[in-house]
Amino acid sequence: MTNESIHTVQESILPEPVPALAHVTRVREAGTETLPFIGLDRNERVSPFPGWFMEKLRTALTSKTLNRYPLRDRLHRRLAESLHLPEENLLLTPGSDGALKYLFQAYVRPFDEVVMLDPSYAMYPVYARMHQAKVVLIPYRPDRTLDKEAMLERIQPGVRLILLANPNQPVGTLMDESLLRAVLEQAREIRALVAVDEAYYPFSGFTAVSWIETCPHLLVIRTFSKAAGLAGLRMGYAVGHPGVLGNLFKVHAANDINSFGILCACLVLEHPEIIEDYVQEVRAGGKLLSDKARVLGLEPLPCAANFLLIRVTNRCSPERLIEQLKQRNYLVKGPFSAPCLQGCIRITLGPPEMMTRFAEVLAEAVTAAV
Repeated sequence: MTNESIHTVQESILPEPVPALAHVTRVREAGTETLPFIGLDRNERVSPFPGWFMEKLRTALTSKTLNRYPLRDRLHRRLAESLHLPEENLLLTPGSDGALKYLFQAYVRPFDEVVMLDPSYAMYPVYARMHQAKVVLIPYRPDRTLDKEAMLERIQPGVRLILLANPNQPVGTLMDESLLRAVLEQAREIRALVAVDEAYYPFSGFTAVSWIETCPHLLVIRTFSKAAGLAGLRMGYAVGHPGVLGNLFKVHAANDINSFGILCACLVLEHPEIIEDYVQEVRAGGKLLSDKARVLGLEPLPCAANFLLIRVTNRCSPERLIEQLKQRNYLVKGPFSAPCLQGCIRITLGPPEMMTRFAEVLAEAVTAAV
């Protein structure tokens, strides 16, 4: 009997999963740690931490970090001090995904409408469908802008939650502030929550955190994975009204964040230059790569995040270019099906020296892909 036959027999005696799973499709990502690839496809911090930071981390690490259950108070206080907010306005979560899960568990009911931009973070519709909610998509125009009137028309009674990644990934743009305020005002009228996902906010320079004082229906979600460089530790937090955070706390898993992540996040907050220096490196690397791309006859698209979109169709197909880069041990993201990203590839940015080397490989790959 083949393995496939065995699995079929075994599945025949298993209970059926919850009905909502029938509407969820996920693709398992293959790990690349054992392969010779340089990953510029996941928007992680791609340069190492400074030696002095790693030494401080080694010194601070003790047996208690590993063998005791996590204590979040220290990080909670430091984060509140960093943001100049009362602690009651903060909730630590296992990455921004943790905050999103808790938000859906606490507030989204079957048949509620959840509004989100299209394209945007791939997990938004997954969480919505898991909770049997109706997904309402707001598409970007081909020039990566949003139609304000069309967007506001979709925010009607029946909408329970509005999810806005700002800056958006994979589109790379920052929502116009007047549009964001209009969305908040309309959401207030229908008693809907607005969650602004600020995973990339250090690169954009814009945040809505200060708005929570006058917008109790606003929740700002952040992560330590991008600019702080702690993607492997799953650390994040939500900023909002104590009433909203209290409901998220009711559904949060006990010990949902880990002690090592708390230690690393505290060190990053104690040394803000870790984030500040990296943001500057990314901006310098992005400018260099944009200039090199133009020389190659490609079209770089401005992005308010740690990645760059490059439209390549005036020289070659994105599929052929991605394959040529892979043959040279570089992984980038694409191709994309959304009209606003047609013909684009997405590259995670790093410091100028890294982008210089990538630009050389890109030139070779473009020549081979033509």
